[in-house]
Amino acid sequence: MTTRQRRTHTSDLSSTSRPPDGLLGPLALLGAAAVAVGLTTWLRPARRVRPSTRRRQALIAYLRDHLSGSDVAVAVVHRLVSADHSAADRPLFQRLAREFEEDRSVVRAVLNELGASGRSIKRAAGAVSGAVLSVTAGGAPSELSLLRTLEGLSIGVQGKRCMWRALQNLTAPGGMDFVELEAKAIRLWEAIEERRRELVARTFSVTDFRTE
Repeated sequence: MTTRQRRTHTSDLSSTSRPPDGLLGPLALLGAAAVAVGLTTWLRPARRVRPSTRRRQALIAYLRDHLSGSDVAVAVVHRLVSADHSAADRPLFQRLAREFEEDRSVVRAVLNELGASGRSIKRAAGAVSGAVLSVTAGGAPSELSLLRTLEGLSIGVQGKRCMWRALQNLTAPGGMDFVELEAKAIRLWEAIEERRRELVARTFSVTDFRTE
């Protein structure tokens, strides 16, 4: 490529990469505005939150999340109680409903001690999820749906146990024994697990692992 050709090529590149003259003004204004916004954001003093306030807010969010999960569990067990189940299952479902309600009241009380309500967007979504899940919850003792329902509740109880264990690191409000609440969650999990294992034997068969 000759010197003249290189100059022509460079001129072509410059003319194609440069925006039309009519856009130079608006682009310059947009660039200036972007720089101004960036400087304003950078120069604006960050809102300082005291560590104690941040920890309190984290605790409130944590409790609200568990309250949301509790709403789902309560909706499911109420469905189990109202459904036509065997006499052997009904006492367990009634116990689940009672203890889930009691635990939910404790979480609300802790939130009240923190000066916060239990309302949140997640909890509203959890109420909808609970209503949907309760429709398919249950089933006959030999059906997979009941086994799945109990496994879901078992996982929820383990999450609740983790919550009570976490709260043991804090100064408990008057009359609240988080150690005993954790122990109660363990006992409830064991009751669910006992029934779940019985359902496994009724729902599946050892021959399922054999190839025909």
